[in-house]
Amino acid sequence: MRLYNVKDKIRDYFFDRLSMREEGEVQKIICADQGSPEMDDSLRDLFEECLDSSGQTPHRHTVFRRILPYALAAVAVLASAIFLPVSYKAGLNTGEERIAAIEWVEVSVPFGEKRVVSLADGTTLHLNSGSRLTYPAVFSGSNRIVFMDGEAYLDVARDPEHPFVIKSPGLDIKVLGTSFNFKNFAHEHTAELLLLEGSVEANVSRQDETRIVRLKPGDRMLYNRENDKLDVSRFSPSGFKAFHEDNSLHFFDMEMADIAADLSRRFNREIIVLDEDLASRRYFSIFTNNETLDQILSVMSSDGKMRVRHSGKTIYLQSK
Repeated sequence: MRLYNVKDKIRDYFFDRLSMREEGEVQKIICADQGSPEMDDSLRDLFEECLDSSGQTPHRHTVFRRILPYALAAVAVLASAIFLPVSYKAGLNTGEERIAAIEWVEVSVPFGEKRVVSLADGTTLHLNSGSRLTYPAVFSGSNRIVFMDGEAYLDVARDPEHPFVIKSPGLDIKVLGTSFNFKNFAHEHTAELLLLEGSVEANVSRQDETRIVRLKPGDRMLYNRENDKLDVSRFSPSGFKAFHEDNSLHFFDMEMADIAADLSRRFNREIIVLDEDLASRRYFSIFTNNETLDQILSVMSSDGKMRVRHSGKTIYLQSK
């Protein structure tokens, strides 16, 4: 990988579009070229692009500085929470120059684990396995913006003057103060939002078209990016347990392919669905008692239509 395309590679890394091998290459480049004018220019362009597209226009005299250098050993194995190697400094001339610094923090959650993140505004996020969150150490501007690829249960601090915005693949979520569960992995087709309290506005983007969906408590929104199908149904918030409560799992009319991906992240096991018929079969199941993977698969195969086979650390699922 050459430096001439590092800006595109960093943008793809930021939005989780790279393979694990390519992510490692980008991390090595960031480590090797910190402080160089080319790297600073690439990072400045990326963050200004992100902020500008979100309605936060940077002040004049923008410069970058390092927060913490990457250790070479950390490149081989991603830490569960790492600081991006730059922070955004926005200067404003008003007689004396005033400098405000935005430090961008990235949290990556390994398979089989969960993380709790508390933001500067009082918002709490419970991040599920395999999720990535990027957020500013301190919010500034008219919106409180974070970037997420994965699943989180959020308790958003109320601030009507500064809406909380989650930017994720093909779908932005805007809230004032509420509790909800949101799942949207870049490598999967379906995004899901379950609203427990408050109100949420979802902006669904596809090419040049944006649809706005306003949800109320008890609404479940399902959006399939592959076929552009959007559906809103109802569920019971009083009976809902989020994933951070007793390791709960809910599968509301979900395809087995998506269920297998959820279970793979949760239990850090490779699960392969061998046939398309089973992969597209839909299930409605709820687990709220800290069940093991074997217990969950036993329940889901109890109708006699699915065979479960273990081979080493891999589990194979196929139709009977």
